[in-house]
Amino acid sequence: MECVLRGSMMRVLIVCSWGMSTSLLVESMLSAAAAQHIELHVEALSAGEYTAQVDMCDVVLIAPQIRHLRKSIEKIAHSVNKPVAMIEPFHYATMDGEAVLKQVLRLLPA
Repeated sequence: MECVLRGSMMRVLIVCSWGMSTSLLVESMLSAAAAQHIELHVEALSAGEYTAQVDMCDVVLIAPQIRHLRKSIEKIAHSVNKPVAMIEPFHYATMDGEAVLKQVLRLLPA
């Protein structure tokens, strides 16, 4: 899913368990990006699917429900020099796309 406006497209990969609830967060992030005129592509993939896509994203986010996989996800993301972070559980639970977008912007180099 993506929001295409002006500037260079940010590509975010969210690693989650099945993507059901994460799709709501993706929509919220895209709305927040559109309101700020930010080009954004967000893909939510399961822990078993993300490895093939990690080198094509700018930022890797980890959904709270798979925090037990954090070290292995970080190892893969860092191996291709991608910033990686856990999504704050409160922001995930409330589907606060604006807060998660701010987290993404903090992870990217200026």
